[in-house]
Amino acid sequence: MWPKTRRADADDTVEINEFLHDEGARRLSVALRDRDWPTAREILTGADPEHFMYYMEFAASADGVEEWIPDVIRAEPNSTLPLLVRGARAVYWAWDARGSGTSDTVSQEQWKIWFQRLKLAENCLDEVIDRDPGCAEAWHYLVVLGRARQLPMEERWHRFNKLIEIDPTHLFGHEQMLNNLMPKWSGSTEAMFDFARTRAAACPGTNVPLIVAQAHLEHRWSEGGEAYLRRPEVSGEICAAAHTSVWHDDYRRSLLTPVLWNHFAYSLSVGRLFRPANALFDEIGDEWVRTAPWRSVERFTELRDWSREKDDDTGRDD
Repeated sequence: MWPKTRRADADDTVEINEFLHDEGARRLSVALRDRDWPTAREILTGADPEHFMYYMEFAASADGVEEWIPDVIRAEPNSTLPLLVRGARAVYWAWDARGSGTSDTVSQEQWKIWFQRLKLAENCLDEVIDRDPGCAEAWHYLVVLGRARQLPMEERWHRFNKLIEIDPTHLFGHEQMLNNLMPKWSGSTEAMFDFARTRAAACPGTNVPLIVAQAHLEHRWSEGGEAYLRRPEVSGEICAAAHTSVWHDDYRRSLLTPVLWNHFAYSLSVGRLFRPANALFDEIGDEWVRTAPWRSVERFTELRDWSREKDDDTGRDD
């Protein structure tokens, strides 16, 4: 069963937790902004695999890195790290050019820049794996590129399988492969759910079962929106995924655990499984609120307070 709920102060102050209370992430963000490669290199090279995965997202999304990282590559020709950073940044830089709209909103000039930057990313990451085949993050961003470049599904699977040979429970890589299998990226609903369920079953007591909830969150848009999450078979499967993950006997809390708390709390509260949702809201408290999936503090507090009001002996408001 889920842990006994612990009510937080009703007057607590809620803020988005941008860095998961991780000092390394905060310092890295500042170093990248200030073009302080020695500090960024120190943080990245000293990270364990989970922190490195998390930190690389800061490197990939940091505006302006593309302007100065080529100089670092020239200054450190024997290191693959700056090359990895350039490749990961080029992936996000390409999305910056394309925008987040549908394909019919993208101009010809945007498409041209998009493909140029994706090619740059692929070249950098290919060189990294040529020199260091065991670099999980290079394979992770190659999985992203498989989707962005609309590569054959066989190649997308090849990249993902290479990744999990190195790191079988790499959460971000699993999320990216799930995206690859979504209908909107030339996959299918069946393939998406089969992947999520198969990998969750293969990785109990880890962060990976989160992708079951994420598959349902994606599928809701073709099934009537949030009402889909209230179907007993849907909310029940999401709750079972939480038991396979954060509530599993073998699960050990880690850097990314609050990410799972937020997604499961959202899914279960909308799905009207209030008792387990509230156990997660109590873990989140006012210190571990993330932007995703709430999008705003107001939405988080609205669902949290509603879930607590609706909590009853059965844990579901029928």
